[in-house]
Amino acid sequence: MNAEPIEGERLTTWRVLTGGNRIALDFVATDGESHSIVLSVDALSGLMMTLPLMLQTALDERFPNGAFRIVQQLAGWQLEQQAAADGVILKLRTAEGFEVSFALATENAGCLGVALLEPRPILARRLN
Repeated sequence: MNAEPIEGERLTTWRVLTGGNRIALDFVATDGESHSIVLSVDALSGLMMTLPLMLQTALDERFPNGAFRIVQQLAGWQLEQQAAADGVILKLRTAEGFEVSFALATENAGCLGVALLEPRPILARRLN
């Protein structure tokens, strides 16, 4: 089945549906009509992990020299001890409410701490 694609213009709202297993994303299409897509938590989680790469790939298509990146301003961070493993959870958040958490093994957390204490920033060039 080849469905006609709906080109979205902007996301309007989102909501967790009863039971907490599905999430509805409401958006307005380029024709001005309102639409909604409902995804399972698993599908949305997979999409969340893929979105940064999708956005960066689109940016790389527009600017082939690789000079532009999708970045967010860090507004806060939090460290938590992992309950079931040796390591910590590093939570990063933006002023707009985006949060992402990473599980760090103790040795990785130590390396990150040392890198952040370096007197000069570590400069890395992204490979395309």
